[in-house]
Amino acid sequence: MKLHLTSDLITIHVAENSSHYLHICRVLTHSLGRSFWVNETLINFEISHEDKRRKAFLTSLYYTCAFASKTHNSAFLEKLLLASNRPIKLVKKKRQQCSTQKLMASNDPYSVLNADETESMESIRRKYLSLAKAYHPDSIASKDASSVKNCTAKFQKIQEAYTAIKIEKMKKCAA
Repeated sequence: MKLHLTSDLITIHVAENSSHYLHICRVLTHSLGRSFWVNETLINFEISHEDKRRKAFLTSLYYTCAFASKTHNSAFLEKLLLASNRPIKLVKKKRQQCSTQKLMASNDPYSVLNADETESMESIRRKYLSLAKAYHPDSIASKDASSVKNCTAKFQKIQEAYTAIKIEKMKKCAA
């Protein structure tokens, strides 16, 4: 999530699959009083009446962004609070779909899981679970940064391979 301040509005960039997205939509739509939306931009009619609530909302958003990015800029917070009467634009980023074709092109998912295309989904699932358990980042005994990074990458490949196989098998069953 990112906050952006311009001369005419406050923009909130948030991913639509983020845990913050629903909360922000609810607060903007229901909690900030009498308002209306134009092109994803919230404009309040009675700003002076709702000024305290808008400032509290923007402050909480700022601290959420600051915590996530591990930065703090008190000057930006002051500017944000001074501009609290400006319209608020919500820009949602579309979530990225993991495509089966992309996964198949990078690695054969069956080879990642040491499985065969003719195996049942239950057999593939057992192999997936054993590999996921072995390469899960929390189960690594050594705290060496490079080994943790390698295991995390391998664990992610295992998850992507299993997802690709599951999608492929579901499509074959549906057809």
